[in-house]
Amino acid sequence: MSNKNVHILDPFTGTGTFIARILQSNLIEKNKLEYKYKNELHANEIVLLAYYIAGINIESTYQDIMKPNSYEKFNGAVLTDTFHLYEQDRDLIANLLPDNSSKRSNQKNKKITIILGNPPYSVGQGSVNDDAANIRYPNLEQKIRDTYAKLSKSTNVMPLYDSYIKAFRWASDRLEENGVIAYVTNAGWVDSNSADGFRKSLKNEFDKIYVLHLRGNQRTSGEKSRKEGGKIFGSGSRAPISIVFLVKNKN
Repeated sequence: MSNKNVHILDPFTGTGTFIARILQSNLIEKNKLEYKYKNELHANEIVLLAYYIAGINIESTYQDIMKPNSYEKFNGAVLTDTFHLYEQDRDLIANLLPDNSSKRSNQKNKKITIILGNPPYSVGQGSVNDDAANIRYPNLEQKIRDTYAKLSKSTNVMPLYDSYIKAFRWASDRLEENGVIAYVTNAGWVDSNSADGFRKSLKNEFDKIYVLHLRGNQRTSGEKSRKEGGKIFGSGSRAPISIVFLVKNKN
């Protein structure tokens, strides 16, 4: 992670926790941290408030570690819908936020090596009246049809269009030849029938796969629930959780 030309992206950064922890972790050598911070760390967020909080969190973490003479702004944060980045060349707010649009274009031109984070989780509308209807991403969804759905023997492929599965598809394509995806996600894909094509695709597309299955499925009861070990993130989760490392290495 310290090496030059290793670009690190959190495509769903929320309040910037993952990037801030990278800065604190010593995974990047301190004498290379300034260059990495200014050039090779990237974070996307679609929610405006979270985007501003992420910037503050990442910047304040950097100031605490490096103690520069003047405040060093983090220019790697982009206000954008990551899934929409490759659906069209310009975003909807390009004219309103030209600086943000420039950062967006700059990130698209970088060869990303590491994609990490906690993708969103949403499989569909709760009802037809749901204001938070899923946004359509024709190119991304077509790629899912051509890979995960095509390889599936299940009659129900709807779960393959869940946001966190889309995050795997998007990241797999974004890495190109070499790199690592490191995600914290719902673990339903590990053993569900509907994800058989997804699992086959991971096997086809990656050279190494590591899965830490933390269990935590609280949509069960009795002895089975006890075996799952309780909620992984306290009251914030009922789903099983996995930490996944996918490695592409053309050599």
